[in-house]
Amino acid sequence: MDRTLAVIAVAALSAACELIGAWADEKREIPAAVLFVRQPSPGDASGTLPPDGSEARPYPSLHDALAAAPAGALLRVDDGTYREAVVIRRPIVLLGRGAGRTRIVAPDGAAPALEIRGADHVQIHGVSIEAGAVCARFSGGTHKLQKVDLRGCSQAGIVGRGAQIELVSGTISDVGGGREGRGIDLDGGGLEARGVVLQAAGRRAVVLNGARGLLEDVVVRGSALSALQATGGADVRVVRGSYEGLGGAALYAGASKLRVEGARVRWGEYGVLGFRGAELAISGGELSDYSVAGVAMVGAHGTVENVTIARGGTDAAISVTRADGKKPVLLVGNRIASPGTMGVHITESAVTARENSITGARLDAEKDMGDAFYAVDSRLVIEQNVMRGNAGSGVAAVRSQLRLRGNGFIENGRAGLLLLDASRGSVTGNNFERNQLAGVELGEQSRATLDQNRFGGNVRLDIDVGCGRGLAGKVELGEGNVAKAGVLRQRTCAQ
Repeated sequence: MDRTLAVIAVAALSAACELIGAWADEKREIPAAVLFVRQPSPGDASGTLPPDGSEARPYPSLHDALAAAPAGALLRVDDGTYREAVVIRRPIVLLGRGAGRTRIVAPDGAAPALEIRGADHVQIHGVSIEAGAVCARFSGGTHKLQKVDLRGCSQAGIVGRGAQIELVSGTISDVGGGREGRGIDLDGGGLEARGVVLQAAGRRAVVLNGARGLLEDVVVRGSALSALQATGGADVRVVRGSYEGLGGAALYAGASKLRVEGARVRWGEYGVLGFRGAELAISGGELSDYSVAGVAMVGAHGTVENVTIARGGTDAAISVTRADGKKPVLLVGNRIASPGTMGVHITESAVTARENSITGARLDAEKDMGDAFYAVDSRLVIEQNVMRGNAGSGVAAVRSQLRLRGNGFIENGRAGLLLLDASRGSVTGNNFERNQLAGVELGEQSRATLDQNRFGGNVRLDIDVGCGRGLAGKVELGEGNVAKAGVLRQRTCAQ
């Protein structure tokens, strides 16, 4: 009997411990306090008694509620316009009734509408923050804003200094009329933005200096200069999203890392611009309707893979200038159509291009250019690309070294391959077909070795080395070069 009682006692104690543990877990999820905030209305009986934060006797202002709230409190804020400067000094959750219904409006347009000082783990949900010089300012800490609208501020939507900020499903709009200021401005810390829309959110929509950033499914429209500016060693990843209607580089990185995956960028001066040691990695997505270049690397390096680039402007789909030499710029599997005056423009750089298609490069105002690849003082590896229907040549190179293998040079308006000013080329296994001038053209003491290439239907010649002292090039014909006409048509010059 004693043994049975002992077993029952142990089982009861174990069950009690489990209940206590479950209660403790539940307590950890319950806020330290729940305080209600509601502006008094005519006939509201709660206004006759001192407020205590209960649902029956809510605080009439955010200032009063925050003064009384302990760390970890939940503030449930009712509909209304709270015209006050809100300063949060403890970790709390501020829960409104929805953006446009619960509004925090700065009473003084020269000050922030909301400021977090020395607090960590602040969460703000379902409110609008409006009309300050800065909508929300964060100093340190880790914070989350969900379904929050920031609008009508003159200098910035969000300013963070050493803060980690998460934005989910909100908007930032009408900051400086889209002509001045910044939508988001972080110095250090980090930003995670998902499903956020920035409309006319400052001259620069997102500025990250020395910060980490993730922009996922973000939409930016109507900022006068840029959607993103990453500087000072920032490390930023852009996943999908839409970036439109910008006066400068839509996505800019200076001495920073920028990864762009599946984004749609259009109607900017540049789609993506890397500058002064920046590292770019662009994959998927579409860059279109740019006025200068789709991708530009200036003193930078990186990769562009499986991107559609179309309807360009004065320069090229991809422009590479003085790449920093850490590794060759890599271009793989891109689809380039109507890119502007060049498909790929390369100056003093090393570039490897594989499996790209380039069509429809046009002449410039002087009736020049129009080349799929145009290179000066550069080193190029071009393999398994198709260059079709461009107004100039498939590849035009000046003072450059090239290795070309397995490419198609088809129906271009000048030569398939043009080498000038002592360029050097190794040309193997390519197809030169129906180009308006020669399949391969060399001048100005350029040299090329040709092996196993196919020539057919080129309008003037298959191979043209030019004539005249100092003007001619030189071709070394290896084995396996064939012509549909049976015999390679080459220029002959009077001695």
